[in-house]
Amino acid sequence: MALLLAVAASAIALSGTLPVLDATALPGLAATTHAVGARDLAADLAGGAAFEARLRSWGFRRGRERDFQGPSKHIDRAVSRTLVFATGGGARAYVAYIGAHAAALYGPGSTSSRLASRGRPGVLVDAAACACHRAAPTLLAVVARGTRVTWLEANGGEVTRAVLVALLARAP
Repeated sequence: MALLLAVAASAIALSGTLPVLDATALPGLAATTHAVGARDLAADLAGGAAFEARLRSWGFRRGRERDFQGPSKHIDRAVSRTLVFATGGGARAYVAYIGAHAAALYGPGSTSSRLASRGRPGVLVDAAACACHRAAPTLLAVVARGTRVTWLEANGGEVTRAVLVALLARAP
């Protein structure tokens, strides 16, 4: 019975449209939505080709992304992703890798810490700030439950851990 449930859950995860943060979650910001593949995810990190191979070894299946952008006093840009892996172990490996390689995403000085949202364990990455006097904070939360990973990145003048965690609670 457990095997039958696992097969059914896997089939559901591989079919249909993946949910991302609702387009109305950030009023005033334009939202675009598209599929995300292993090559897209690998482009986020230094050493992309090697990371793309790692994603495949973890069983990455597919992803979807909604990108919010626009001028705002609060959040200038946010990216909501839902990623599906073949196994929960693959999803957890992806989250752990992101947490351990914050500098590969955002440069030296970036840090990560543990985070949980709605029972989904993961990491919060605090991107190193540039030396610009008008630099806005960038934070990333990556959490997993089962075979699914939720990624939520936000940048803007009022982006704080509390703001990101509240938005993450609304993300699928």
